[in-house]
Amino acid sequence: MTGTEVARNDRVSKRDMEAFEDLINKYANAVYGIAYSKVGDFHTAQDIAQEVFVKAYRKCSSLREPDKMGSWLYTVTTRECMDWFRLSKQSRACGLTEDVDLPQLETTEDQLLKKELRHEIWDALNTLSEVNRTVTILYYIDEYKIREISDLLALSVDAVESRLRRSRKLLKKEMLRIVSDNLNANKLNDAFKKKVFQDERMSETKFHRVSMGKSDFNDIDMFGTQFYNVNLQDSRFDNINMSKTFFHDINMQHVKFEEIGLWDIEVCNSAMGGANFHHIKQEGKGNRFDSCELQGTTFVQCNLANVDIQDCDITGMKINGIPIEELLKHYKGEI
Repeated sequence: MTGTEVARNDRVSKRDMEAFEDLINKYANAVYGIAYSKVGDFHTAQDIAQEVFVKAYRKCSSLREPDKMGSWLYTVTTRECMDWFRLSKQSRACGLTEDVDLPQLETTEDQLLKKELRHEIWDALNTLSEVNRTVTILYYIDEYKIREISDLLALSVDAVESRLRRSRKLLKKEMLRIVSDNLNANKLNDAFKKKVFQDERMSETKFHRVSMGKSDFNDIDMFGTQFYNVNLQDSRFDNINMSKTFFHDINMQHVKFEEIGLWDIEVCNSAMGGANFHHIKQEGKGNRFDSCELQGTTFVQCNLANVDIQDCDITGMKINGIPIEELLKHYKGEI
C-alpha cells in the first residue's frame, strides 16, 4: 500500500467525505466481488456492498490501523454475508421470502437465457474452493492486481498466484472467458456510489467535492448535512428533513425540492438557476442565501418567513408565480 493510500485511509477514519469517495472508487467492486463469491447473486451482493460502505463510514473512526483498510473491509463484508445467510435461513423457515422486483426491459425469453447463463457461471465458479473463487472473481471483475488481492485477503502474493493458476486450470479457457465477460458486465459503476451517499443513515454527513448530479433523495433525514463544492444539478429532494443543512459552492441548477423541511439552512456562493421549491416547511429561524445565483428559481407554496437574501442574482425568480421584480416594484411603491 502506497503512502498516498495510507494518508487517504487516515482521512477516511476522520470522516473526510472526499477521501471516502476515493475509497468507494477503489474498493466498491472488491467488496461487491467478495460478497458475490459468497452469496452467488449480483443483486444481493450489491445490497451487501452498500451496507458495508455505510457501516464503514459510520465506524471508520474506530479503525486503529488505516493501512489495513482493505482487510478490514473484507472482514466487514464477510460478517455481512454471514448475517445475510442467517436472516435468509430464518425467512425461508418462516415463509417470508419474496421475489426481487426488477425492471422488465427484456423479453421473457431473454430473461430466461440470462438466468440460465448466470446459473451456469455460478455452477462453474462453485466448483472452486471459496478462497480460490474469491481470488478469481476479484481478479476478473475489475482487474485488481495480484498485490491488491493479497492485501485484501491477507494472503501472500505467491498464494494468490497459485490459487489463480489452479482456478484457470479447473475452469478451462472457454468458461473462463465467459466468467470474465459476465463479471465485467455486472461490475458496479457510479450509480452505486450515489446509492451509498443517499442512504438515510448518512445524515449529519459532510459531502466535499462530490459529483451527485441527477440524484434522487426520498423520505430520508438529512438533518445537519453539509455540502461543500458538490454538483447537485438536476437532482431531486422529496419529503426530507434538511433543517440546519449547509450548502457552500454548490451547483444546484434545476434542483427540485418537494415537501422539504428547510428551516435554518445556509446557502453560500451557489448556482441555483432554475431551481424549484414547492411546499417548503419552515420552523424556527429563517434561511439565508448569500452570494447565490437565484435567477429563474421558483418558490411555490413555501414558508419564506425571515428568509435573508444577500448579494444574490434574483433575475427571473418567481414566488407563487409572481416575478420577484414585480413584487419589489410593489414593495417600493408602498414605501
